[in-house]
Amino acid sequence: MLPRAKKSFGQNFLVDKTAVQKIIQAAEIKKGETVFEIGPGTGTLTQALVDTGARVIAIETDKDLIAPLQKRFGNRIELIHGDTLSDLSVLSDLSDLSFKLVANIPYNITSPILERFLTTSPRPSRMILMVQKEVADRITAKPPKMSLLSIVCQIYAKCKRIAIVKAGAFRPIPKVDSAIIRLDLYKQSHPGLHDVDPETIIALAKRGFSSKRKQLKTNLGFDFEEKLKQLGLDPKIRAEGLTVENWINLSLILSW
Repeated sequence: MLPRAKKSFGQNFLVDKTAVQKIIQAAEIKKGETVFEIGPGTGTLTQALVDTGARVIAIETDKDLIAPLQKRFGNRIELIHGDTLSDLSVLSDLSDLSFKLVANIPYNITSPILERFLTTSPRPSRMILMVQKEVADRITAKPPKMSLLSIVCQIYAKCKRIAIVKAGAFRPIPKVDSAIIRLDLYKQSHPGLHDVDPETIIALAKRGFSSKRKQLKTNLGFDFEEKLKQLGLDPKIRAEGLTVENWINLSLILSW
């Protein structure tokens, strides 16, 4: 019997074994690798991670789930009662490790989790996350459907949607479908960045997306029609029509 889900923690427990196996397959875990799981909940995904032979470090915020997890897994996992976003000591423990992040994360902390593990050390080599389908579509988008979230994620990682997971795969059943995404983080930075700070590109993109219905040159506040032409882009283009590579090249041209 599943415990009662708490809205305060954004809990929707994954119960579908097919979805779990798709997560495991996407993670491509080798025996002995370290895997960091956020929010093990009832341990369904945790069990599959343990079965791969990985070293599993799991952090759970809900104190009522700690005892059942300890009883189920004992010393087969390293279980931490804490908050991933505020407990810095947990992250410091990962600083000397090569690890993968695998999690069915609460929808309400998707953005902070992405920002934290994409931009700040320690960074995983790969993230396999269950997120809302709409968010997955935005993360993996291509022109002309890019967004600021697309730019941020794709500048730090190679992003791919693995599978759609219907709402019925969870208890309680959420109102929307979910999706499994894989983010393979670039070791240093996006291959096209060279010596450009990724945050410089993101800052430029924020200006570009400041008013969605306006043309890019209007949002950026200066006339760079010729610069867009140099990149082979329509001078009337909007921000959602640019790839990460376009933003990088635009930044380089503007710095000349």
